[in-house]
Amino acid sequence: MNGMMKLAVNHDYAMEAANIIRMFYGKEQIDHLDFEALENNQSFFLVEEIILQSIIDIQDDGIVVKAAIQYGTEKREYKEAYSVSTVKQKKEAVKLTMYKLLSEFHNRTYPWGILTGIRPLKIVHELMDKGYHEKQIEAFMQNNYLVSIEKALLAVEIAAIERNFIYPVDSKKVSIYIGIPFCPTRCHYCSFTSNSLKTCGGLVEDYLSALMYEMEQTQALMNKYKLKVQTIYIGGGTPTSLNEEQLDRLLSKACTLYGDGIEEFTCEAGRPDSITEGKLRVMKQRGVTRISINPQTMNDETLEKIGRAHSVEETVRSFQLARKMGFDNINMDIILGLPGEGVEHLDKTLRDIEKLQPESLTVHTMAIKRASIMNENIESAAKQGNTPEMMKLTAAFARKQNMHPYYLYRQKHMVENLENIGYCKPGYECIYNIQIIEEKQTNIAFGADAITKTIFVQENRIERQGNIKDIRLYIARIDEQISKKLQLLDELYKEL
Repeated sequence: MNGMMKLAVNHDYAMEAANIIRMFYGKEQIDHLDFEALENNQSFFLVEEIILQSIIDIQDDGIVVKAAIQYGTEKREYKEAYSVSTVKQKKEAVKLTMYKLLSEFHNRTYPWGILTGIRPLKIVHELMDKGYHEKQIEAFMQNNYLVSIEKALLAVEIAAIERNFIYPVDSKKVSIYIGIPFCPTRCHYCSFTSNSLKTCGGLVEDYLSALMYEMEQTQALMNKYKLKVQTIYIGGGTPTSLNEEQLDRLLSKACTLYGDGIEEFTCEAGRPDSITEGKLRVMKQRGVTRISINPQTMNDETLEKIGRAHSVEETVRSFQLARKMGFDNINMDIILGLPGEGVEHLDKTLRDIEKLQPESLTVHTMAIKRASIMNENIESAAKQGNTPEMMKLTAAFARKQNMHPYYLYRQKHMVENLENIGYCKPGYECIYNIQIIEEKQTNIAFGADAITKTIFVQENRIERQGNIKDIRLYIARIDEQISKKLQLLDELYKEL
């Protein structure tokens, strides 16, 4: 259906309307029409295209918003009056009206209603800050955003847990992210900055030199403003794709620069095929407190389909080795909606994970991005049709394992408009995950494509500095990126 959707509006909120349309139609291209041309030229309606309209009519006491859809001879519309005045309220009215039209037209609803942003819990936190109690928040989410009661309850539960970690806000506390953009191989669904060692292994040494130089140069300013590092998170890519000596060098540098008094030190060991006893020993010696061993699925056939160069047996062996080496805080990631997987595959994955007893489980809903190999095959790769049932199954499993949900975020192009959610046993909440999602703490990030986020709490403002994605350019222009980072950090902390 590419190129067969057209949207006509008479206002400035076409993007908001289009976001709701894509919720129902996926990543189809939406062409924008001039509204007056549409009204004056009925030939638009003679072609085999879906024509959508979003119209605002200004009234004395607010606005009336109309949404309409026409496909061939079939036409339907919905309109509603709103007592609104701000731009934000008008945007939400446009989204609500379009959602209600398409929900009725397709006889379909989505659990997060009109919410398309990646951080739905920010709304809950804002309401809690204003003194709303839980029942009021649940009703607000349902009435204003059409969120299901199940998701409203979930959001309130997670926000209550998060507040123990994000408040009180301390502007001098920061988190550190260190990115390793290398992997043994590239998974077919991956859209992160990840380069296979086969093609880019020759860049690792130069990359590490640039990375550690960036870390060193930033530390001087951090010392100047007496910043305290709360957490360190080394991600990627796959940090354990480095050899033992390289990993030791990096962890030693991170520990020397930032390790004094930190509360949490995470190093992803996501690919079981990259884990060795020597690397685990290095991580243990350098003070890593939390690791992540990510099977994504415990079905060998699926692992082969998605380009994971390891087996279920290797996952089990790597996990057991980590336990033997003394790691008592291990996370495992799984993905719902992988190609060919149904509830029975997930059931096996969960039964295998139950035998291992990790401290936390992160559940991702499949999201196909443009940069992933699977993007060309989105229909067969991701739309299994049973992902909501799979999400309920993982939630029940987590509760049975004495795990509670502790953080949540969403992405574009997620199957069934669902979410990614972290579960953990009490006391094993990943502080870094909570802080990075709720954006109450400055995150200083190092490496290719790493994004530093500075939080101007008093102004409710966030500024970002993104490093260059390409590894070669990151290395060649490292001084330029350091200068931008220092300028941004100085802007924030010179006023504190």
